[in-house]
Amino acid sequence: MNHNNLKTFADLKDKTVFITGGSEGIGLAMAEDCVRSGAHVFIFSRNQTKLQQALSRLLKLPHDPNQIIEAYSCDVTDFNQTTKIIQDVITKHKAPDILLNVAGIAKPGFFQDQSIEDMRQMVDLNVFGIIHACKVIVPHMTKKKSGIILNTSSMCGFLGLFGYTAYCASKFAVVGFSEALKRELKPFGVQVSVLCPPNTRTPGLENENKSKPKEVLATEEKAKVVNPEDVSQATFKDLLRGKFMIVPTFDGSLAYYLNRVSPKILDQFVKRPEV
Repeated sequence: MNHNNLKTFADLKDKTVFITGGSEGIGLAMAEDCVRSGAHVFIFSRNQTKLQQALSRLLKLPHDPNQIIEAYSCDVTDFNQTTKIIQDVITKHKAPDILLNVAGIAKPGFFQDQSIEDMRQMVDLNVFGIIHACKVIVPHMTKKKSGIILNTSSMCGFLGLFGYTAYCASKFAVVGFSEALKRELKPFGVQVSVLCPPNTRTPGLENENKSKPKEVLATEEKAKVVNPEDVSQATFKDLLRGKFMIVPTFDGSLAYYLNRVSPKILDQFVKRPEV
């Protein structure tokens, strides 16, 4: 039996939320929305400096003095470290009602030019970072027969784009993992959803653009870049009503639909120029 019963931001009050990749971008925007809604929020990130800056921002937001807001340095690609840190937080406080897996990285580049190390780093963080956090937290959720898990994929999780071969591989994997996990955990009342945002105005995107091939940049100029705050608002709207595949923009939803029913039409918009 599912005890989540969450439909609006107001329902987040007093819920416990864990956010990986919560120090910037979409993860931080989600953390801010959760804090404003009265949730107890715990953010996890590798970068200690960014983590402290994010925590300072979050601590200015709560209305309730009883809200707990904490930040932990954690490398989710390291399973032993992830297990220890998350278990310590759970022991000190409680298991999360909601897990938001937002940590991720993109290193665009043409396949023949890209190093195996860069490819492995994307798979390690984008796929195993999610698997590691879920591995620690899922047993707590199945035990209490409730919980919500959101795994962050990308539009590159349903649409293979040139210049993103390894990134697409990692993000397609997130969608497949999430779909299988959703079916596996449904009898325990645990909801699993997957987020597929478009290009979002984040520090990560700025870093990507520094190394993007010019053909990729030219193709992406046609696409709208959105703000992390808008992604967060749209995501929670769908997440809290139990939607599995969350594509938070009209353009993204259209691409998802066209890719399923008429991929040849979509090819005209995303094909690589002749060389």
